[in-house]
Amino acid sequence: MVNISIALLLAKTYPRTDCYSDHVPVVGKFKLKLKKNSKSFTNIKFDLAILKTNQTIREKYQISVQNKFEALGDAEEIEQQWENFKSAIMEAATEVIPKVKRKAKQKWMTEEILNLIEERRCAKGNKEKYEQIHKKVQENCNMSKENWINEKCKEIEQQRKHAPQIMYRNIEEITGKRTFLSTGCIKAMNGDIIINKEKILERWAEYIRELFKDDRKDHNIMKNNFVGPPILKEEVETAIKKMKHGKATGPDNISVELIEALEDFGIGKVTHLLNEIYDTGQIPTDLSKSIFIALPKKPGATEYELHRTISLMSHITKILLKIIMLTIRNKINPEIAEEQCGFVEDKETSNAIYILRTLIERALEVQKDVYLCFIDYTKAFDRARHNEIITQLKQLTLMEKT
Repeated sequence: MVNISIALLLAKTYPRTDCYSDHVPVVGKFKLKLKKNSKSFTNIKFDLAILKTNQTIREKYQISVQNKFEALGDAEEIEQQWENFKSAIMEAATEVIPKVKRKAKQKWMTEEILNLIEERRCAKGNKEKYEQIHKKVQENCNMSKENWINEKCKEIEQQRKHAPQIMYRNIEEITGKRTFLSTGCIKAMNGDIIINKEKILERWAEYIRELFKDDRKDHNIMKNNFVGPPILKEEVETAIKKMKHGKATGPDNISVELIEALEDFGIGKVTHLLNEIYDTGQIPTDLSKSIFIALPKKPGATEYELHRTISLMSHITKILLKIIMLTIRNKINPEIAEEQCGFVEDKETSNAIYILRTLIERALEVQKDVYLCFIDYTKAFDRARHNEIITQLKQLTLMEKT
């Protein structure tokens, strides 16, 4: 989909042609501007904080979701159940919850300047008025930026002795510490630079498939009819409470705050949906999708290995995974060695660092050598062998029964 804007720069008419016609030839000079409409992934940003502060909007949202969900009726298939629940939440949120107000990209930007920018945008048809407002915007921006920098410099002078950490943070803020931006191109397997957008996406898709390649021969291994207790509402409620707020949503645009605001109704519907998934092994399309975002580790990175890939997944999927983790934690914890510090509750890697430093200090006192071996597993968590994980879990279950 391409938008074309045409501007007529010059037009001329020529004498009538030497033929039987009453038409006059016209020659014009045009300026074309092409703009491609790229359908990128965008989340609808609701003002979710208002669900906690404004009880009236919260109640309206709850009633609207219940009414819309009841109007859609019951469904037998899991995919349709999820679609009904999702559409009820999104429609109610769009009607009741206000959107997040636009924020200024620059910290020195004021509300007055934003209003002038909006006024300038509306005056595009009037060239004289547009120029006047544009001049005023430039003057206000320069003045506001200068005042902001002066205030920050005064704060830095005051913080030099009493708060050096805050001082350095303010210095970085003034100097404009930049994040690493993507170059917009990537290297192919043979080392050639790929510039075409479609080929870049194909290369990233190939890299992601290779990174998360699953070597399981039986892909239906998790669809066996395992006998186990159903997921309880209390487990769903606990998982929702452990979820962090303000996180980016997945393809469904439904955040945990929208579920939490529905209270018992939302917890009940999520519990029913998760039990259906748990019993049948069928996962709705939205819940099985992830949106991968590549963040460069250093400026000008063109190799895909120099990018950090993060995935945005549905918050409902995160709730299900958290419940599973909480369920199997009691079985896994006894198998974890006492020396394991990373990714263990109530332990940190700082404990291991303290032990290591103590050993080195004692070795220096008695003049002994210390030999350290560090192993860096490439993409250790991304390339986990699912067959081995499932085999170990089965063995733990058998050991408990015997």
